[in-house]
Amino acid sequence: MLSRRHLPAALVAAGILPSAALAQGTAGPTHETHGAGHSAMSVGDCVLACVRSHAMCLETARYCTEQTSGHIAPGHIALLQDCAEMCQLTANSLLRRSSRHAVVCNACAELCETCAKDCEAFTADEQMKRCARVCRDCAESCRDMAKSPI
Repeated sequence: MLSRRHLPAALVAAGILPSAALAQGTAGPTHETHGAGHSAMSVGDCVLACVRSHAMCLETARYCTEQTSGHIAPGHIALLQDCAEMCQLTANSLLRRSSRHAVVCNACAELCETCAKDCEAFTADEQMKRCARVCRDCAESCRDMAKSPI
């Protein structure tokens, strides 16, 4: 079974991601620039953003269950888990080059945005802030990908 930390290398080996993606680590999505400041989201960039968000939401859900303060609200944990699952579904859909990728990407963007807003409510918690940033990056990537043909 392929572990999450080996996924980017496997995507490079399969030719889905450029080798430069490995050097970026978790710095966030990259975009190809096409003249006059326009950028086009690549499938590989969006897949990586989804994989990052999937992992972050699962890690944050686990983190929440370990806290003794108000982090363990069932609705919040359910939202984190829903977001993680949607991100995984979206990455899978993109890897298959689904003809319905725009529908899936738009749904993922909406769910990631909702998750980010929920996480931002915990203003003093660094884990929640990180999760919000990763979810927002994924939402942006998915909105861009939904507008792009694959």
